Order: sequence, then C-alpha cells, then structure tokens
Amino acid sequence: MKCCGHDLPDGAKFCPYCGKKAVRERGKKKRGNGTGSVYQLPSGKWRGAVEIGSYLDDDGKFHRKVNSRNFATKKEAVAWVATPEARQERRKNLTLKELHDLWAKSYAETGSQSAVQVYKAAFDKYRVLWPLKMDQLTIDDLQECIDVCPRGKQTKENMKTVLGLVYKYGIPRHYVPENLNLAQFLKVRAGQNEWKEGIPLEYLDAMPDYFGTVPYIEYVYAQCYLGFRPGEFLALDAINYDRKEKALTGGFKTAAGRDRVVTISPKIQPIIDRLVQGKLAGPIFCGPHGEQISTQRYTRIFDDVLAAIRLENPELEQNGRKYKKYTPHSCRHTFATLMKRVDAAGSDKLALIGHASEKMLRHYEDTRYADLRRITDAI
Repeated sequence: MKCCGHDLPDGAKFCPYCGKKAVRERGKKKRGNGTGSVYQLPSGKWRGAVEIGSYLDDDGKFHRKVNSRNFATKKEAVAWVATPEARQERRKNLTLKELHDLWAKSYAETGSQSAVQVYKAAFDKYRVLWPLKMDQLTIDDLQECIDVCPRGKQTKENMKTVLGLVYKYGIPRHYVPENLNLAQFLKVRAGQNEWKEGIPLEYLDAMPDYFGTVPYIEYVYAQCYLGFRPGEFLALDAINYDRKEKALTGGFKTAAGRDRVVTISPKIQPIIDRLVQGKLAGPIFCGPHGEQISTQRYTRIFDDVLAAIRLENPELEQNGRKYKKYTPHSCRHTFATLMKRVDAAGSDKLALIGHASEKMLRHYEDTRYADLRRITDAI
C-alpha cells in the first residue's frame, strides 16, 4: 500500500507520515456495470450478452434490445463483450434491396458472369418492392410482381429463382423474420394473369354504416379507394398530401424514380381531412399515439374489420401453406375493380395503381391531376 508517496508498513491503518487513513488498492473490474454479462448455458456453451438499446412495441410494452453470441469457452465470451462489435446492433431487418446486394456480392464470387447478369435482370422486376423491409413483404406483393411482368415464362422462372437464392442466403444469417422463405410459394402462371380476389363491393358499400363503432374500419375503406399496397398505404405521410389538389403522393420508388400521385375520391375525402387536420408530417393512417402501424398489426386490424362486417374469410391452403382468402392486399384489387367500371384512359388507370411505364409516369401537370380526378371522382 502507498500513501503520499511513501510505502506503508503491512497492516497499517493510518499513514505514519501524513496521518491519512490507508486505503487498500483494489484490482480493476474486468467489466463495469452496463458493459455486458457472461453466463453458461445448459448445453455447456457460454453466452456473452450486451444491452444495446430499448424500444416500445405496438402495445406500449418496454423491451430491452440485447446483442448476444455463444462461445465454446468463458474466456472467448468475456473477450467478446468488450469488443465494439458486441455494442453494435446487427441489422436483422434489411430491405429487400439491401439483402439482395449482400447475396449478390457473395454469389458473384462463385457464380458465372452470365448467371449474375440473368439474376440481376430478374431481380430488377421486383424494383417496386426494393425499399420494403423483409418483415413487410407479403406473398401477394411478390406474386403480383411476377403476374404483371410483361416478359415470358423463363423470365418469371428466373424471378422466382433469384428470390429463392436471396432468401436462402438471408435465413441462416437471421436476416429473414421467422426464417420463412416466401419464394417457395410463388407460382409462375401460364396464360392470363390471376389476380387475388378483392373485397366484394356490397361489403365495401356497407362499411360506412360501421364508422365510429368498428376501430380502424375507415382505414380499410380508404385503402380500397387509394389502391396502395399495404406497406405503401401505412407509409403515407401527411407531408406528402397536397391540400390544394386533394391528392396524395406515395408508393415506393418505381423504375422511373418517382412516387405516384393518387387523387382522393370524394367518398374518402372526409376521412383524409380528419386524419390530416393539424398534422403537417407523420403517418396519416397511424396508431392512437401517432405511431406508424406495422404490416403485421394492420393484418390483425383488417381481419377484425372483416369479422365486424360479417364478411366470411375462409382459410385456404396452397403448396402446404395456409392463408386467408382476403388480406390487406385485397383492397388494392378492390381499387382495380372499381376502376374497371370507369370509362377513362388506360394509361391514367395504370398511373393510379402504379403499373405504368417510365413514360407514363411523367411529371404531373394541372391537366394530369384533372385526368386522374376524373377517375377517382367516379369510383
């Protein structure tokens, strides 16, 4: 022990030179509070765990985010929790494009140059879904990309194959929620495209009778008159609402690099007015606290709405996978059905639903708004 620069005799409680109480030096702790923990698992392996943050779920429940890894020895686990890697949140929920790019970089090291180009061209057909997170993708979105692809059967087969390779790369690396490979359920259909069935129009017409009594039924009703995919619909932001033209700019980026404009049908204008009142930015179709609703939560909302209006939604099975007859994606097909009844230019209809070429998605002018509104006013 030392005090004021002098060595103290063994067992001394006070310094004989300055009179201060002697304090025994202690060894430094290997890990301070909040720098991680190490413990042994029943399997005999050791786990290192570090808290890297926290979040509130859709129900307002608090959760801690923990980064953890398993090791063969305690020494390895102790060393790992002290590294910068342990304190960095691993991005488990990448976008479809981000996950594809990781796979493509790995595949380019082993695959032939011709195969790389073929798969690159096939993946480009999913461009409208590139910004979606992996947990936002639905089988309906992916199947629709194949169905509307104007190319031949081989291109569609390549679309299914490349998506399967991306999923197989992401699943063992924990980039895919629930380790579910949606590519295996895609179908390359011969002949005319098959569209999922939309909500029957008689049930759509009955929905306003339930406004104010069935939670969120206005959201489902509005989606049917906007035509956005579920992920696009939930991402609609008040900052992109044109109050003068009564139009929304939304949807994920297309090949033309622009979002699409959808004018508001008079049937849902009061709903939009109420939801954007006093709101300059933030999700329009949000939760009770202004939070963005996840696609999983919206699916539950959608099911509850159909149950409330007594629309039977049977569970079907295809290729060993069970799914509901009607999903939030059905609202998009309802919108397509409504437009079929309107006599208008096909290019305008394509622009509204988001299946237009780059030429069709040109800069919108005042006359363009009028063309689009002629359709949405009539549906």
